[in-house]
Amino acid sequence: MSVLGTFLIPATIARVVGAFTSSSRVGRRVETVKDDGDGEAGEGSKRRMVTEVVDVESEWGKAALAAATRRRMTTGKRLGGLFRGTNLLYTIGWIVMIALTAYITKTPLQEKRFDPYDILGLQVGATTKEIKSSYRKLSLKYHPDKNPDPAAAEYFADSIAPAYKTLTDDAARENYEKYGHPDGKQSTKLGIALPETLFGKGGMAPVMLVLLVVGGILLPLVIAMCSIRRMNRFGGNNVLKQTQVNYAHMLKPALALSKVPETLSVAHEFIEMPFTDGQDVAVSHLLKELKHEYDSKDQKLMKRKPSIIKAHMLIVAQTSRRLSTLPAILAADAKKIVATVPRLMKEIFNIASMPINRAGHSYARPQISFMEFYQCFTQGVPLSARKRDQDGTASLLQLPHFSAENVNPVAKKCKSVSALLKLSSEDVIKLLRDARFSEAASKDVERHLGLIPRVTTFDVALTVDGEQEILEGDFVTADLKIKLTRSGGPLGGATPPLPFCAAERKEGWRVFVYDQSTNTLLANKVLTDIELDKMERGQEPLAISMQFMGMPSGMYNLGVTMMSDFWIGVDAKSSIMMKVSKPTAANLAAREAKGASQSDLTKAGEVESESDYSEDDSEDYSDDYSDDDYPSDETGTSESDDEARARINATKQRGGAQPPPPQPKKTAARPPEDESKAVQAKSEDAKPKEESKPEEKPKVDDATSLD
Repeated sequence: MSVLGTFLIPATIARVVGAFTSSSRVGRRVETVKDDGDGEAGEGSKRRMVTEVVDVESEWGKAALAAATRRRMTTGKRLGGLFRGTNLLYTIGWIVMIALTAYITKTPLQEKRFDPYDILGLQVGATTKEIKSSYRKLSLKYHPDKNPDPAAAEYFADSIAPAYKTLTDDAARENYEKYGHPDGKQSTKLGIALPETLFGKGGMAPVMLVLLVVGGILLPLVIAMCSIRRMNRFGGNNVLKQTQVNYAHMLKPALALSKVPETLSVAHEFIEMPFTDGQDVAVSHLLKELKHEYDSKDQKLMKRKPSIIKAHMLIVAQTSRRLSTLPAILAADAKKIVATVPRLMKEIFNIASMPINRAGHSYARPQISFMEFYQCFTQGVPLSARKRDQDGTASLLQLPHFSAENVNPVAKKCKSVSALLKLSSEDVIKLLRDARFSEAASKDVERHLGLIPRVTTFDVALTVDGEQEILEGDFVTADLKIKLTRSGGPLGGATPPLPFCAAERKEGWRVFVYDQSTNTLLANKVLTDIELDKMERGQEPLAISMQFMGMPSGMYNLGVTMMSDFWIGVDAKSSIMMKVSKPTAANLAAREAKGASQSDLTKAGEVESESDYSEDDSEDYSDDYSDDDYPSDETGTSESDDEARARINATKQRGGAQPPPPQPKKTAARPPEDESKAVQAKSEDAKPKEESKPEEKPKVDDATSLD
């Protein structure tokens, strides 16, 4: 029982604390309002719900209230999580431990310390006369000749007689007074007092033995084996390692936004989901209804496993706000898939950030596409709207009560949410009324605009520590100054409303520095909650530094982008030219002379930075990806899936037109070259071979993908 308790107590405490310390501020924020009511920040404060809705009868209002209720963490929800999955093992362990404790303490036995003075009713230091007198009195009461009761005889023989013998024997009395025992110093023995009924004839000894073996040995062993198995199956962000392998094979250097759901759907978490009877009909209907949200002309789509097709359609259904209208047979799977996507997104960013050269650079386009998709996924905005007019109509669709039917009147006068944020409250209300929005809906839109952030300051500068020019191999520092504001005030760590997304999470931001002509990502940074809070609450813009290794000599038009994974149309973008020169004898000598005057600490730092990119630690990568490359055992066909795939095809053909014939593959156009690239081309022969092919895709093996 002690072994079981040692394992259960700390594990249970950790899980309970984790359950009750999870985010409980969802749907709330703190606003500071002046007492004079002019709407500016002041000393007075009040707290209100972010998801407060005026037009509760609209589709958006009902969805917002339902989402707030769904995400509110009650005590029942927190405790309910303790009895699911692995937590069930802990519950069984506690039941066994409580049962053992109840059996042990039912009839507790406590060994009483032998005290001859107490038995004879004497004080310590009593005389021999007093001892004999007390013994005679007790003998008249408990002696077998005087009392026929067997219990009295037992008490006389076990207690009274030894006590009298101890106190009348000088040696025994001395041992007792000195060591607490008539026989002298005794060894210490530890034991557990158990009820005699448990181990006597007809007792519970077999049951206790089973409970001890199961609770003390087998249960900890099972939990340990499950933990080891989970560690072997799962990698970072609680994602299956097989999923990491699948993503490493699926990522393309120029991954388009429309291909992101297709890439996400090959997660092994989705492949393991069963494809039950009747889901083929529901999936076939989704294939027809959502044909504008995916590449319906891709004939390879139907060659995939039915579970992958189902996951793909449910992800697209989330971006199209179709989850509420899904049939019951797909509702449970849709909820699970939508809740899993945030974990997958964290891991896929890590995989996309794997270096493609010795300088530690990666591809820019995949990560930007992932951020654009995450915005649409969070707000429930169709990818087709984002693809059609970039951030214009798509950004307006994230506002309350906006839909494809009523967005055009507003879009004609105000093309994006960024333009809408620049208007005054009066102008916003007038614009919405002209577009025939109700007064209640207009108030909801106005309140929601107060939650959307704006990047008011975004300054970028490139520097090299202590140098005036950038040479090949230099470590370049991008210094950024960023200021973030909201017209409704800082959120204070709360989560803005997500009416059309079941995945609860906070808004996040990333900063990318990339070469726009070669699709090379030089540096990226995830902004922390502390940095975001300083950007909102600080009086001055927050300074952020990002370091990356320089490129070969030439002129580069670098793009610097700060993107939100939550909001559409609020990204901040900037361009800056970077000139990289070839090292010459003159400037190298000047740097050497300057470095000789620096401190030993600076020299040590320079040596350390150079060693970080040593040739021994680098890996060479090559492009071995093709359109037909999918994990053969994960995304291909199998005998068990033929029947399900046939049902999907048959149902789709019965309910609509035949799928269109295969179209010739279109080659993506290369980005336009600027004037600076001509300068770069002149020095092409002087560039290292591995640096002259920035479009190469990394060769990803299983070991690399799991790091």
